[in-house]
Amino acid sequence: MKIEKNIMTTLKREMDKRGVNYVGLSAEIDIPRTTLQGYLNGTSHPRADSIENLADKLGISVAQLVSGEEHPASVSNPDFDQILSNIPTLHPKVLPAAQQAALLLKTLFQMSDDLYAAEKKAADIPCQNQSYLYCLHELWDPFRRSTSYGILVKERICGSWSTIAIVAPFSANRTAVLDLIDHCARLQLAPGHLLDVVQDFLTQQALTT
Repeated sequence: MKIEKNIMTTLKREMDKRGVNYVGLSAEIDIPRTTLQGYLNGTSHPRADSIENLADKLGISVAQLVSGEEHPASVSNPDFDQILSNIPTLHPKVLPAAQQAALLLKTLFQMSDDLYAAEKKAADIPCQNQSYLYCLHELWDPFRRSTSYGILVKERICGSWSTIAIVAPFSANRTAVLDLIDHCARLQLAPGHLLDVVQDFLTQQALTT
């Protein structure tokens, strides 16, 4: 099943990161060598009640363990991790749909965190002669297995910041999008012109690639 292959991928990545083989990883996380070797060879698979323990010993979330991906950010919700740990026990006919639904839900959690973070950032900014605040909007796409970046725009209304526009993630180049955000913020670009600026950005990116 795909989830077992994802766990194998995660374990191999952890060995590479730590610079050890399965024997060394076994010693580090206190799991029997034969058990770990079975997970890596695909001859045995962790039970649902063992997945959470394995993730804890590796120092990662259950979501990272079962997805096989090293995400820039992960959901740190114990209840959500508990749901993910039960997914391998589902019937094979519904398992793929459940895995996709879990990844989508995880993405929505991350989007919510991004929005809250942007609001907190706005609240922490001292009063300045600025009408608009531009923030990075980051989104992990579980289907393309990549992170893309957009722009969240806030306007100062009656002394507080209110979200007035979100440009959906349009580029995988984080540095370039941050430069664009800085440019818009310095110019205090009116949001009505933002889509034109993004279009010019995409055109320029296409010409340089």
